Amino acid sequence: MWKLPRPVLAYVLLVDAAAAVLVVLTTVHFALTSPDVRTFAILAVAAVVHLEASRSIERLREITVQGTPYVNLKSLWVFTGVVLLPLPLVATLTAITYVYAWARVDGESTAAKKVFTASTFILASGVAAAVLGASGFVDAQHLLNSPLGLLVLVGAATAWWFVNYMLVVGVLALSDPGAPVRKAIGDLADQLVVAAALGLGLGMAALLTYTPWLVVVLMLTVLVLHRQFLLPQRSRQAQIDAKTGLLRDMFFTETATALLDRLRGQTKPATLLMIDLDGFKQVNDQLGHPAGDDLLRIVADALRHELRAGDLVGRFGGDEFVVLLPAVGSRESTDIGDRVLTALQHLQPTVTGTSGQVRLAGVPASIGAAVFPEHGTEFHELLLAADTAQQRAKQAGGNQLVVMAPASQAVAVPPPRG
Repeated sequence: MWKLPRPVLAYVLLVDAAAAVLVVLTTVHFALTSPDVRTFAILAVAAVVHLEASRSIERLREITVQGTPYVNLKSLWVFTGVVLLPLPLVATLTAITYVYAWARVDGESTAAKKVFTASTFILASGVAAAVLGASGFVDAQHLLNSPLGLLVLVGAATAWWFVNYMLVVGVLALSDPGAPVRKAIGDLADQLVVAAALGLGLGMAALLTYTPWLVVVLMLTVLVLHRQFLLPQRSRQAQIDAKTGLLRDMFFTETATALLDRLRGQTKPATLLMIDLDGFKQVNDQLGHPAGDDLLRIVADALRHELRAGDLVGRFGGDEFVVLLPAVGSRESTDIGDRVLTALQHLQPTVTGTSGQVRLAGVPASIGAAVFPEHGTEFHELLLAADTAQQRAKQAGGNQLVVMAPASQAVAVPPPRG
């Protein structure tokens, strides 16, 4: 964080400090009640379940929206808290959602970024709570029972959105002052997602006030909606390979480029693996294309099983797979490459050929590895280096890992035994 430009650093620290002061001031006269504890517990559990159920989507989205306002549904739970809970508990709920998201969804993101975004939520919640407090309504039940109360709630939601949005746009504009204004503003259509989240927050508050048992039904609705409209704006068909369920080449390239940009700012390494199945053509020629498709799916499942949740795995056409390993340098790249190679060798997949089911004895592969930024500072450079290493592995007889060494030399790693 301390490497940020001075205007950005000053802005971030000011927002963080303002949020901290707000929490301290509202805690002074804070009295905890049993109903508040019960409501807080329900919202905290619901928020964690929601984050866990949607983390695969959010991980991809968080990577691909760098430099524009990041829209998510955490505001649903936080705004429900604004309506029903004292502000100190709202701040605690915000902290829980962001700490959990940092640990489980987007751990590559910096702690400073999460603290800042949580602070914008807290400040927005403080303004929204002030709107509710100034209305004269005693509690949420009176607000929810009155048409005027509904207008007040809409006003509070609008205030929450405006404060949070402007704080985020402010830091983006300062971070890249030469960029077009529209980049910092982002796609205004995305703000409809925030409006939907705030509306669902009002609905959640009403259910918790009158019929808490229906919260489970609304929770299921939220999860389904999240999976449908919080994917990136491109269609799923443009992102995911239909045969394997892995990222397609263009979307992998876009996502990997964004991830490398982030790692560059954090001075962290990454490793790119290029994997080519040595006997795939023979499987297609001798057993038929359906058998080849079965093999591709089995290999994709094996890669997902061997790799971490935050690793990017894609298919680059034919029998070629590509893997980006964030925060993995030269030392770890050999170990992970060997592990992947061993896992493929130990596979005994059953595929359906033109004459029935056939069991294969292992899946030999040629794997090339290149390390960022040692072998390339841009994705296309890293891809070329990994592809060169992979070609050398295949020329050396296949079924082995070759890691690019400094000065563009390739080091062959003996295939694992057993």
